[in-house]
Amino acid sequence: HLLNEAGLDSLVYGEDDELVPFDPNDEEDVDPTWTEDDLDLVNDVPPPDRKRFAFSNGYASLEAIILASNYFRSTTSKAHRTLESMKTKHRFLANSNDLRKMEAFAKEADENSSRRTNRIIALQNLSDDVYMQAMKAMEEGYSLHDIDLQVMAIDVNLEMKYLDKFEASQSWVTRFKRKRRIGSRRTTKFVSKVNHDDDKAIKTAAADFVASIKEEMKTRPLNQICNSDQSGFLKELHSMRSLAPIGEKTVVRCVQSKSSLTHSYTVMPLIFADGSMGDYLFVVLQEPGGSFPKKKKIFDAPNLVVTAGTSHIMTKNHMREWVNKCIFTPSTTSNDLLILLDSWTSFRDQAAIDSSLPSGKTLHTRQIPAGATGICQPLDVFFFRPFKALVRRIQGYGFRNFPTFIIFQRDPILKVISLSFTVMRAPIFKPMIQYAWHAAGYLDSAPTVRFKTPVQLCFPKSVHSTKCCSLGCMMMSFIKCPMCNFTWCFKCYVIEFHRC
Repeated sequence: HLLNEAGLDSLVYGEDDELVPFDPNDEEDVDPTWTEDDLDLVNDVPPPDRKRFAFSNGYASLEAIILASNYFRSTTSKAHRTLESMKTKHRFLANSNDLRKMEAFAKEADENSSRRTNRIIALQNLSDDVYMQAMKAMEEGYSLHDIDLQVMAIDVNLEMKYLDKFEASQSWVTRFKRKRRIGSRRTTKFVSKVNHDDDKAIKTAAADFVASIKEEMKTRPLNQICNSDQSGFLKELHSMRSLAPIGEKTVVRCVQSKSSLTHSYTVMPLIFADGSMGDYLFVVLQEPGGSFPKKKKIFDAPNLVVTAGTSHIMTKNHMREWVNKCIFTPSTTSNDLLILLDSWTSFRDQAAIDSSLPSGKTLHTRQIPAGATGICQPLDVFFFRPFKALVRRIQGYGFRNFPTFIIFQRDPILKVISLSFTVMRAPIFKPMIQYAWHAAGYLDSAPTVRFKTPVQLCFPKSVHSTKCCSLGCMMMSFIKCPMCNFTWCFKCYVIEFHRC
């Protein structure tokens, strides 16, 4: 009859619960044959999620079990709380077997937690040791790959005995590189091991030089400390990158003259530690016979001292002319200056420098250690790069939009470099020059004013949608002059040579 009712889904049944005092001698409540070994950590977990454990009155999560276990032992008057107290507080417990199971699960969880914590600490120590070895190898100039990291990790683990059965899997290497911000990069330069070892000595010499100059800077105002250096500018400066269709393997772009990509001229600016610049830019142009033509006058730029040579490389005579004309100028605030120069032979000739100075002037030279100019010379650290970027932007615009403007010829070169030098001398870029001194290590504090580079300031997005400010000119502007804050077209600014 009951089976028939159940088959028709019409069976009605009820259930009565009755609370009775806990009796430790009650055979229904205690199973004397049950031990912790009877605990099945797999089958006592319900299949769907494996996160809840079976007890007499239902399932409980591991968090609830640990909470119940802590409550079970949280009494000072006796060893543990009674079953009645536990049943009232935690309803999944029904008998002493449940208490034993609860304690076994909690103990297992505590041991797992300890093992997990110890493993995490061991993995962290292993990772730190491998990172130190990898960084040391990279600093010494060795090429590293994933397999090298795996070998390092296995060797470190065998030596320090951090973990059992550690294999340094590929997934471990991937996580290690991601956490330590290490990635595969194309090698841009190969040097001999001897030269790489010399690099450490160069860095030490650079640090010592900076420290000595900082001591001297304590006795002088910043406008009496300067730096100058030569830099070669290609007659045509073009970016080595260009937009092209995706997948195109060969990217060909035009220039006005291929020879201008291998021929240069030399510029030599002067910058001061207070962010100001010298009045004149010294320029050496390569000319046939080492002199300018007598019949054709070259473009006269007011802020350039232009000289010629059989090549663009400076000679000692060029150095004498630069000392005589470009250091002590009408705007120089002192007759006594300290200048940082590289280790070029002519710069080490103090007698030649002193004999070239204007009367009554004193110039104290300090030679930057050989090979250290990229580390502690302000011009190299952060000046020439934005300077060349500005020249390249002006030349590139003229090349695309004014084909008759031959950018590699003498007068266009002088116009562009003179205008670019005027931009660099704008007062708004003083923080940028001060930053160059800070980045080289001579100034402890970076400029408090946030600065923009010349390209960022002179070529905002809005400049190309604005008309030229020149009266009667209908052309669109291409540059914003930082000296006058007006926008100008290429014709009015470059070809006709804008003068602020």
